[in-house]
Amino acid sequence: MISEQTKQKFALIVKNMTPEQRAQLQSHLEGLSEEQKWEMVQRIVDAYDKKMNSAPVKEAQTYEEPEEEPEGEPEHPQVKRKLKKSVRNTLIGGIAGILLIACGLIIYFNKDSIPGSAQEEIVITDPVVTETTVAETIETTPSPTPTVTPTPAPTQVPLASDHPDLSNLTIVIDPGHQQTTDSTEELYASWLSSTKPRCTSGTSGIVTGIPEYELTLNYSLIIADYLEQCGANVILTRDTDDVNISNQERAQIAVDAQADLFLRIHADAAGDSAASGVRVYIPDSGDFTDTSSSYAQELAELVAEAEGFEVNDVRSTSLYTGLNYANSVRSFQISLGFLSNSDDEAVLTSEDNPAAVAEAISLFCAEFVL
Repeated sequence: MISEQTKQKFALIVKNMTPEQRAQLQSHLEGLSEEQKWEMVQRIVDAYDKKMNSAPVKEAQTYEEPEEEPEGEPEHPQVKRKLKKSVRNTLIGGIAGILLIACGLIIYFNKDSIPGSAQEEIVITDPVVTETTVAETIETTPSPTPTVTPTPAPTQVPLASDHPDLSNLTIVIDPGHQQTTDSTEELYASWLSSTKPRCTSGTSGIVTGIPEYELTLNYSLIIADYLEQCGANVILTRDTDDVNISNQERAQIAVDAQADLFLRIHADAAGDSAASGVRVYIPDSGDFTDTSSSYAQELAELVAEAEGFEVNDVRSTSLYTGLNYANSVRSFQISLGFLSNSDDEAVLTSEDNPAAVAEAISLFCAEFVL
């Protein structure tokens, strides 16, 4: 762990970043381990100290939001100076991009232990970090190369010797979320006046950065393959990430198919990184409210056992559009684990886990064979 003095200097560096620079953080909060985060902070502060030891001490400056510039050609020297300052800040933002990834990670995951957070204001009269300091830091600090995981192809999972016969079952599987959020509003339910976005991209893994929409499709393809081998008629609401299908439309696919089961595959995220385990959600209205709770508990237990997790919760709710509009069929939304928990994420991204989940879900589906 780094020293308190280093934390304070780092807090000052972060404090003097522009809002534009800080805005770059959220899209890059992945790729570094806890140890790598602190190593990056130490490198940043070392480069800062090296630069400051060879520069005259100045009073710390904090960023001020530039005034909105009028349209047209600037006519006064003061306006020109503002434009120069804006260009300089933009250049700093570009140079500092890689550096900011590390800063964001540290702030996000250690905001309670770093001075200068919401709980404590730090005032240090050291000079602010400069373009040269940032450039020197980048030259000596390797940045992680982001990996792009392609949409997985269906992989046939060997059937268990005692697999159930799911002939004559129609099962609709909805891989949760999609690559691009559609913020167009749709109703939570036909009987409610509140609205929410049509579909979002979901959360992402705290360590690997894997997008939820990618994880859910990978699991759904393997589950669908396994259930089809068991004899079921399986319909996927999507088989690629680059789609735009609202939650209401996904539910309608299940209704139109007169599905025996509608399974929505998700992962969860929570502000508490200790949150862990399997959750199952069911609609709190519709044709199957009397029996869905016991079935939901069974589904949660089967999947949790397959993954080595505990059952976190089983909830009856009206918060999910995809469940509300499919409440005329048996609908279950299963969260396989928490991507905000590094231990859960390690299991969810392991090679063997999707097959184990698929087998567990097949046993659950067997409950509905007539």
